[in-house]
Amino acid sequence: MLMPTAALGNSRTGLAALRHGAVVLAVALLFGPGAPPQAAPAEPASQASSPQPSQALRTQVVSLLEQPDALPPYGARWQPLGPGALGVLQELASNPKIPAAQRARAVTSMAAVDHPQAADHLRVLLEDASTAPPLRASAVIALSLRAGTEAIPTLLPFLQAPDDQVRIAAARALGRLGGAQVQQALEERLPFEREPLVREALQQGLTFLVP
Repeated sequence: MLMPTAALGNSRTGLAALRHGAVVLAVALLFGPGAPPQAAPAEPASQASSPQPSQALRTQVVSLLEQPDALPPYGARWQPLGPGALGVLQELASNPKIPAAQRARAVTSMAAVDHPQAADHLRVLLEDASTAPPLRASAVIALSLRAGTEAIPTLLPFLQAPDDQVRIAAARALGRLGGAQVQQALEERLPFEREPLVREALQQGLTFLVP
């Protein structure tokens, strides 16, 4: 509600305070967290460096994961959610109470979020020996989608990973990335692989390289 003109009078102090309040409000609207209008107000400046994902953002992420075509390369659907979506996906992926399929989708979807360190987070997840094999396999796929050929040096060692799922994912992802280095690695690994499904994935990776 606007203050009556008489209440303001000729007080410069009152006018200055009003102008200061307007500036503060404008700054809050321009630079506050990218939450929907109905979300809670921005956190104090002391916490602005590490904002917590809002409940509205969590709801959006979960809803998008439930859609059948929510996985990359549908990045146009994930990027509008902003960098905070990565934190929500990480929480979902690490929550043992969430169904395994949804956790795997959360990892794969990290490839599409608008966060500059998404590839680094995927590398950490992939290289952590305590990460469950299905999640590591999803991290292989996500990293190949996110980093492209830059992911090749990271992915090559996983052709010899202990778990079949990870080796399968690495063979297919590397084959799609292509290149002479990948072709040599797949060909060299093939004679030593004993699991039929992994051998099939290695051969499939080679077919991606040589149409």
